[in-house]
Amino acid sequence: MSLTAQADSFDTGTTEAEAPVGRRLELRPLGPDSCTWRDFGSYLFHLMLPQAFVLQSAHPVIDAAVSKEKKYKLDPWGRAKGSVALLWPVVYSRPEKAIAMGVKLREMHRHIKGVDKDGKAYHALDPEAYSWVHITGFDASVRMFELFGKPVSAEERARMFGEWKQMGALLGIIDKHIPQTEEEYWKHFNNIIENRLQYGEVLKDLLSPSFYAGYPKPPELTRMPDFLWKAIATPASWFAHRLTIATLPVNFRERFNLRFGKVDQLLFRSFALMVRVFYPLTPENLRYIPLARRAINDARRHPEAYQYND
Repeated sequence: MSLTAQADSFDTGTTEAEAPVGRRLELRPLGPDSCTWRDFGSYLFHLMLPQAFVLQSAHPVIDAAVSKEKKYKLDPWGRAKGSVALLWPVVYSRPEKAIAMGVKLREMHRHIKGVDKDGKAYHALDPEAYSWVHITGFDASVRMFELFGKPVSAEERARMFGEWKQMGALLGIIDKHIPQTEEEYWKHFNNIIENRLQYGEVLKDLLSPSFYAGYPKPPELTRMPDFLWKAIATPASWFAHRLTIATLPVNFRERFNLRFGKVDQLLFRSFALMVRVFYPLTPENLRYIPLARRAINDARRHPEAYQYND
């Protein structure tokens, strides 16, 4: 099956033959000159990932799917490595591979289904749930600059939103399942938070102050003594927990009564100020995760390989 044919069948659970006639997705990769390349693989954006995972996991369909195997708890390093290997190449790859990785990621979700603890069937390609994962990304990008940099201009925001929709198409999300304007976006984003999200089993884990302290040692640190790992993991867990709370949307914190008092605000403002001062001084090659850094360097050495024509 060609990439174009697969794109035609990207609606939830449909096969190529069942896809409505004439419905196509415009699969255009995000190039090295995009805002997405600048932001998505940066360590700055990674500061926003824990809160995004909280938002995603609060959706009842995602909670049911994620809580089944609990890889986020039992194998967090493997889960993180797998996520980077699957999602980040949709951005940081040469054009044909980027498109192919979007197709692959979508198809993998086709097989994630089951029955939740209440006996209700769920499917990872439920349109609201699947699009919600992507929807949290634009909010994370915008608030990343508000919290740790300076707010982007209206012009750049519009460009970021257009690229966000473009990536949604790469992930197989058709127009009717994704907001088409920023006004629609924020209305939908806030409606999901205020009316659809639930404090389920996964959130009980993710929002526990001791959650990250329970992480096993990374494979690279297996020789580290357990007492030393615990001495590092305990304060790191407290910091990660407070950072997650601080970076969550205000209406989410209010809905689920998450404490964020004056001391928390002061500590977070101090941390954010430190990031705003020192992050711009960091050499570019240290601002990006290895996969993104390799792609950025490849695009500079071989710009012709990133020219894409339909």
